Order: sequence, then structure tokens, then C-alpha cells
Amino acid sequence: MKSIAIGLLGIVLVQGVAAAQTSQEQAQILRAFQDNVEEYAGQHHCFNLFPGALSAATPGPRIFTLPVAMVFRQVIGKTLDEQTHVTHMTGVRTELPLEHHPVVFEPFPATELHEFPPTLARALPPLPATLEYRLIGNDLVLRDVEGDVIVV
Repeated sequence: MKSIAIGLLGIVLVQGVAAAQTSQEQAQILRAFQDNVEEYAGQHHCFNLFPGALSAATPGPRIFTLPVAMVFRQVIGKTLDEQTHVTHMTGVRTELPLEHHPVVFEPFPATELHEFPPTLARALPPLPATLEYRLIGNDLVLRDVEGDVIVV
């Protein structure tokens, strides 16, 4: 299964596009996202008990589905649009070099452990304490805090 990573560059390019879903459809998609996140969070304790069982070959959780990616792009695009300049957002660097390509269940690269922009964190759905949003280059990923791995 190929996880869908959301690139900020793509978001910036499409931020002027009208929403493709109704607000009810977006709410339903975000509920499905949160259900999938909760399902992963419930299972992650098993992964911590058997860390050797996790590898890049382990199928990733279905969290960033195509509909979720579309809604996230819209939410992030709207958030960026509300900012006067992207560079004024705390935590977003003007340059986001892609030093690592995100790989599911691989260790999170220490060189990419930057503060996630608070403005984006407030705009995106909340996550359980065991997960956090992170940027690797221009890709939005979920990081398992306890396992220090990329979830999606």
C-alpha cells in the first residue's frame, strides 16, 4: 500500500482552487481520518511490544487516503491563504530541502525534527498524544512519538 504524503508545495499551488466537497462531506472525511488515527493509536502499543515486527515492508495504516489528502490540502491552503506570507508562519522555513524521502515505519530522521508550524497544527484535526504532525521536506507525515517512526 502506498501512503499519500501531502506536499506543502502542491498545497501552495492549489490553494486558490474551490473546495471539491461540501462541508458535510469534509466533516465525514475528517471523521474517517480521525477513526483511522484512533485505530492506529490503539494498535501502536502492540508495535511497541514487538518493535522487531515493524519494517518498511509492514503495510502502513490507511490514514492519508485520497479524500483525506484533498481535504487536508484545502484546509492547509485556506490556512496559508489567511496568512499574509507563508514565510511569516512560525516554524515554516522559507526553504524546505528534501533531505529524506518519508518511508512508512522507518525511523524519523533526527535532522528533520523541526517544530511543526503552530498555525497549521491548529488548523488540522487533533491527534492522540502518541502521534504528531511533522514535515519532512515538503511532505506532511505523522510521527509515532513513542516509536519515533514515520506512520504515514
